[in-house]
Parts: sequence; structure tokens; C-alpha cells
Amino acid sequence: MSKRKQTARLTLLLTIFVMLTKLLCGAGGASAGNVSSRRIAASGNNSDSNPLPAQTAVEDTYPKVAPASKDWTIRIGAGAILSPAFVGSRDYQLMLVPALKVTYLNTFFASVEDGVGYAVINQNGWRAGPNAKIAFGRKEDGDNPFRIAGGKTSALHGLGNIDTTLEVGGFAEYRWNNISTKIGLRKGVNGHDGLVGDLSVKYTHTNQSLSPMAGLPLVVSFGPRLTVVDATYSKAFFGVDADQAVNSGLPRYSPSGGVLSYGVGSFIVVPISKQLSATFLAGYDHLTGDAGSSPLVSERGSPNQGMFGVLLSYEFGFDSR
Repeated sequence: MSKRKQTARLTLLLTIFVMLTKLLCGAGGASAGNVSSRRIAASGNNSDSNPLPAQTAVEDTYPKVAPASKDWTIRIGAGAILSPAFVGSRDYQLMLVPALKVTYLNTFFASVEDGVGYAVINQNGWRAGPNAKIAFGRKEDGDNPFRIAGGKTSALHGLGNIDTTLEVGGFAEYRWNNISTKIGLRKGVNGHDGLVGDLSVKYTHTNQSLSPMAGLPLVVSFGPRLTVVDATYSKAFFGVDADQAVNSGLPRYSPSGGVLSYGVGSFIVVPISKQLSATFLAGYDHLTGDAGSSPLVSERGSPNQGMFGVLLSYEFGFDSR
């Protein structure tokens, strides 16, 4: 394949990814920042929500179902996810969510849930490199454009809306046999302006005997995870300033940084055909520290956050040469 054709394909794929990301962000999504009463009055109900809070359950470690190995791999699909209306909510909503992922030779990846990244280091079980992603926020009215069932929560009234945040940073991952460990650190360059760190450990097992497709194994993965944030991030999502206290009726609260949550995530990938698969997701996270003690959580929400979902995806690929 000529370099011109390779460049054209790469440009097309990145254009599609950027357009879908912009569509999702414009439809409602972002990270956070403390919002004053003046901003609440100005924004009304037109700013962003957290439409995809559970899609991060499927990370870039998602195993391939198709046996054929291609330079470029593309996965498209959609699914339904039941999760809290916002981080810390006790109200649940059922959402219809899109799924899109593009990878190149286990080095480049781009997806709605993981953002864009490139493994500068990719050897001896190690992968590490820069990563940038869009963090989705929330609407004051408790709604999001992907909601198909479940009522709007009133817990956020008076707290204002939260804008989309671009987070930039890096990741490092090490795999040893069936176990993988991943750490990520990102800084918001707008929106919440905070620092977010993620740590996860996964055990992945493949089983051919339980698979409905000969030659394509059923994949099971599960493991613990931990998220830490700085004070700026914590105040953005869980703090209550003077103006917000007046508008919401909640007491003033200024949280510090630290461990935001700990929990466990799991998924099962069931091959339907060589290119089609169903993924079943489940996860639980417990908000702790100052986030768990926030009046938004203790008075109007819950520190216990569960998630269940199913995704149907189609995977295909092509070689760049």
C-alpha cells in the first residue's frame, strides 16, 4: 500500500474519531470545576453532563476476539449501561452508549472511553506513553442525552453545570502472563483543572470450552482498581462553595485530595462470529475520603456505585502495507 493511501486512511479514521468525540461532547459531556452562582444563572440547563460514566470499564486492554492479526483494528458498536446518574448519585439511569476504538500495532489507540494514546515504550511486557482524553461532566438538572430510562435526579439542583475537560498525561502498563497492571496520570488543562490518577490490576482468562464459537475463546477479565485526585479535582466535583450552598441548601464543604474511590471491575467477552462479539460488564466502586464525606454524597447520594451493562461490537481490520 502506498504512503499516500496509508496517510489517507489514517486521516479518515482520526477525522471520524474526532467528529464522534465532538458530537459526544456537544451532546453533553465533561469534567468539572466549582461553579459560582453567577455561572449557574448564566448557564441554566445548557451545559454538560456525564453521559458515559461507565464506559471506562472497557479499557484499551480489551482482548481481540477475531483471530486474524491486522495492523489496524477498528471496533464499532453500541450498548446499554445501567449506572449512577452522576458520580456519587444514588439514582440510576439506563443509557444507550456508542462504542468506537481504533488501534494500530498495539502502539496507537483512540477511543471514546480511553482517549488518544501512543505507546512510546512497547517491549518486554511494558507499554508506556502519552495519553489525552475527554472527561465528561454533568448537568445540574441530572439528565444526559444518552438516557433512555430512569428519572432525572434533583440532587444537583443549585450546584451548577460542569464543563467538558481535556485531560493530558501518560500511562504505563506491564503484562505478565494473564495479569496486567496499569497506571495513568492526567491533568485537566481546562474545566476542572485537577489531577487524576488511576491504578488497576487485571486477571484475564480465556476459555474455549465455554465459547459458542469454535476457535474463538470466551474471555473473562476482573480485578481491583483505585482512583486518586488532587484537591482541585475534589473541590470541583464534591465541594460546595458559598454561592452553591445558598442555591442548593447544602452546607459549605471544601474537600482535600487523596483517594477518591476503590473498587473492582469485570467483563466477559462472548464471541458471536469471527468479527461480532457481546461484552457483559459489571463493576463496583466505593467513594471514600473527602469525596465520600461530601454532603452531596452523604445527604443526597451514596458512596456505593454499581454498574452493569452489555455491549455489542463489530471488529475488523486492515494492513497498512
